[in-house]
Amino acid sequence: MPQRRSIPSGAEIRFLPTDFARFQPELQANPEYNAARLEVRRKLEALGKHLAATLAADDLAFAARASLHHPYKFNRFRVDSQWVYLSRADKERRRLKSLLGVDLGKDLDQNYVHAILVFEIHQHGLEFALRVHKDAWWDGENLKRKCAVAAERESLAACLRPLAGYGMQIHDYRRIHACETITPEELVETLRYYVPGEHWLHISRAVPSSDPLVAAEDFVSRTTEEFRALLPAYRFIRWTPENNWLFEENGAGDAP
Repeated sequence: MPQRRSIPSGAEIRFLPTDFARFQPELQANPEYNAARLEVRRKLEALGKHLAATLAADDLAFAARASLHHPYKFNRFRVDSQWVYLSRADKERRRLKSLLGVDLGKDLDQNYVHAILVFEIHQHGLEFALRVHKDAWWDGENLKRKCAVAAERESLAACLRPLAGYGMQIHDYRRIHACETITPEELVETLRYYVPGEHWLHISRAVPSSDPLVAAEDFVSRTTEEFRALLPAYRFIRWTPENNWLFEENGAGDAP
């Protein structure tokens, strides 16, 4: 029986030109490339495990999950990209679920239906992102209610401006707002069109496969710092008992 290849350690993770080539359109639905995509998945799993452990803090705990590497109904039978994402860990999920109740709380069972940190690879390069899933209305609504307060909009803008090269986008709208120059007034205009439960919210940066970062010896540490820079915005957005603008019983609300 052949030995299963071990998942690489964080220090060994590199994404090669062959990894990006596996997402060419003519290969995306070809099951013969499942083994090749599995190699990519193992790198993503190792990276996710490293990020979850390294970014953890007293107020942060993550569950890491990698996407499917083979054509299936959930990816429309085409693997046009693969990703690993960090979502809220079980303890935090259980707390929110108890407040939402059984019927609403069952949506939390999906690991990706949250505010999530995402690392993605596709044919053209990599992407670093903080996303709020379109069905994660609890995190999206928490953000909208919080940003009804002028001082909180200032705080969010301060979280976003250090994110060089990142843009904020609602769902698939054409307009992308540069995080480096975003203003509280621009946030008002942007969030007017954001409907939690219907729209994705993206804060993301694309890195072409030719970028020196991809082949850098310190790739993992630099990637870790990319996500560390997203943590202030992640903390601002996601619901927690301490960041509660969703449930009035805790004194939250949308005060002017």
